[in-house]
Amino acid sequence: MKKILTIVSLTLIVGILFIKEGRLNRPSEPLKDACVSCHKEVENPDPSHPISAFGCYTCHLGNRYSFDRERAHFSMVRNPGDLRVVDRTCGKTGCHSDIAARVKNSLMATNTGILRTLQEQWLKRKALPGSSPLAMGVGVSDLYGKTPPQNLAIDHYRKMCGGCHLWKKRGDRKGEIGRRGGGCSDCHVLDDEKGQEQEKEAIDHPEMTTRIPSANCIKCHNRSARIGLSYFGRFESAGYGTPYEGAGLSSRRLSGNRFFLDLQADVHFSRAGMECIDCHTATGLMGDGKRYDRMHSQTDITCQTCHSPEFSMIKGPDALADRLAFLNKRIPWKKGQSVALSKKGTPIYNLQKEDGKTIFYRKMDGRPFEMDIQSSNKPHHRLKGHERLSCQACHSAWIPQCYGCHLTYNKSEKQKDWINNKMSPGRWKEARSYLRFSRPALGIRDDLEIFPISPCQEFVSVFDKSGKYLEDESFNIMNISAFDPHTTARKSRGCLECHQDPKVIGLGEGILHQKGGKRVFRPTYDSSSSPPRTGSSTGIDVSFPLDSFVNLKGEPLQSGPGKGVRPFNKEEIDRILSVSPCLGCHDSYEDRIYADFKESDKRFEIEGGLPCLK
Repeated sequence: MKKILTIVSLTLIVGILFIKEGRLNRPSEPLKDACVSCHKEVENPDPSHPISAFGCYTCHLGNRYSFDRERAHFSMVRNPGDLRVVDRTCGKTGCHSDIAARVKNSLMATNTGILRTLQEQWLKRKALPGSSPLAMGVGVSDLYGKTPPQNLAIDHYRKMCGGCHLWKKRGDRKGEIGRRGGGCSDCHVLDDEKGQEQEKEAIDHPEMTTRIPSANCIKCHNRSARIGLSYFGRFESAGYGTPYEGAGLSSRRLSGNRFFLDLQADVHFSRAGMECIDCHTATGLMGDGKRYDRMHSQTDITCQTCHSPEFSMIKGPDALADRLAFLNKRIPWKKGQSVALSKKGTPIYNLQKEDGKTIFYRKMDGRPFEMDIQSSNKPHHRLKGHERLSCQACHSAWIPQCYGCHLTYNKSEKQKDWINNKMSPGRWKEARSYLRFSRPALGIRDDLEIFPISPCQEFVSVFDKSGKYLEDESFNIMNISAFDPHTTARKSRGCLECHQDPKVIGLGEGILHQKGGKRVFRPTYDSSSSPPRTGSSTGIDVSFPLDSFVNLKGEPLQSGPGKGVRPFNKEEIDRILSVSPCLGCHDSYEDRIYADFKESDKRFEIEGGLPCLK
């Protein structure tokens, strides 16, 4: 009986396998991957990754030898760029292993700058009751661990900021939020809607590219410093809905249903049509392998890279510039080309020296522009006393300024956590006092250069589970930050705009005048009349105008995180304002009094018979 059952069972199994085999559409000749026996028509993702050479398994894993759907798709990866699997896909040996390691340490993956700044501002400056210690040096990947660090600042990041980094899973939500994240794919993949699983022979594979469109950048860089908006001349306005459309609010909205205004775009876009990648290099974006916590430390490009370039002839059989130009396929290229170098030595292959001319090529379409690099030798760029001035200090037309970011934290409610995608206790809500887009104030960055600064002010109100306001746990943080506004104008500020404008110096909007032989500043906005914040009071408990970063004594009213950013001190303010009386007559950069203004000022004080005194 057992023999009969065994024979019947084996016969049945063989029959099933025979029928199943008959249904399989096996190829008539050997294939690299069995995938293409079903998916016969697959568009190449890009010329550098042809299906005929790479197949599907190389990137998407799975079982390349099986002709059975379930087995073939087992352990398959939909998004090879995901940083959780990238070491087995894009970053495997023989592919982009060096780049994958760099990307994991890049700021777009770690967000260490945001996490460090939040903790420094919130926890270092005020010991909050029951708060956990600072977790300095922590990055996004640490938050995905089994025992992630926790404190109020990190909780805020997880629920309000944690949806915009390279570790985030791509396609987890609809709209702009869903397009963010996904590791390598966040930047290099286009038309993500094509990535849906397609049960058909012809698959329209999402396109991959190194000619990254600015839309891929703006989907993330449209909040905080808002450089992705400012560059293209868009300013996120307050919720007034202007300009009105008839009797209704403006229909033009950013993501999150935010209104915006059209302002002056950056000259690189308005005149040359340059995209983000025309300036920013692979090293600056994907990192150089080091783990930074400040954007300008990782950034590879400077204004001088293009406007005062240093050229080098490309040599070697596998030079980086050769590979980048090959991938671009728009920029004309020849072996041994002379190209500019970035501050970290990255070849700027789209800025070339040709027959004594400096030619800049747009990466998206290869359009050439001949550049005049002689302007760096003009008097206003060599003026003594301006050595610390950054290009942005003079050439930035405007900067987003957000005054009074009001945060409420209610312990009685729950909110979804971006990192674990679960609801957790404590809900944050954000509101703003007012937004401005006026001329940038200036300050000092890293004690090295004069740079545009903008306020970063947080008024945090904490409520317990019964809705009671917790004064001991609530706090104000009055900060400034320094960043490139990406609103470059060809025409720079005039002398008076810096040396006589209290807003630019950091005093705020108002009137600066002399009274009794002393300088006096009368602010336009006055916060000192606001009632202190006690109980249910609506006062902001600040004794100075929100747009005042420093007073005439040089005492900082607001400062940057750590020692990175500060307003001008008294000595610097006095030096700036001392030039003002002279500008009415001496209005040329080439005026000889500016050859050594300190000496000229001394002569003015002690010598007689000068024209100024007549």
